[in-house]
Amino acid sequence: MKVNEIMHRNVVTVTPEMSLKACGDLLEEHEINGVPVLEDGRLVGVITSDDIFKSILPRYPEIFEDEKYLMDFEYIEERIHKVTKMKVGDLMSSPAVSVDEETPICKAGSIMILRRIKQLPIVRGDELVGILTLADICKTLMHKVAA
Repeated sequence: MKVNEIMHRNVVTVTPEMSLKACGDLLEEHEINGVPVLEDGRLVGVITSDDIFKSILPRYPEIFEDEKYLMDFEYIEERIHKVTKMKVGDLMSSPAVSVDEETPICKAGSIMILRRIKQLPIVRGDELVGILTLADICKTLMHKVAA
């Protein structure tokens, strides 16, 4: 079975210039974990809610130097304000890991596991044609076995 048989074709996307606040709102609105980033119609990256959340948390050296960063809500609030003003392009993973629409779903799933990603953009040449999640693959494989 190929990814084009189970991928989502209606893909929510963002641009590198979009604010992280707007991106976070979009993720929440569509109840999704991440989105492909397009620039001039080309796939240039992926941004996830994990990327945004990690940017808010104190960095390891900060925690190591002073544990107050774990409990200081004012510090976290200040970081949230800084992050919301950043652009998607500042945090996106680039280049995006993607596969073409003829890729077998087990190969796509293996790539996702190895790269520790939960969604995978599907491309036809330079054109984004869909997105696939680990949940899609798991659901499909479980239905195949149960049938």
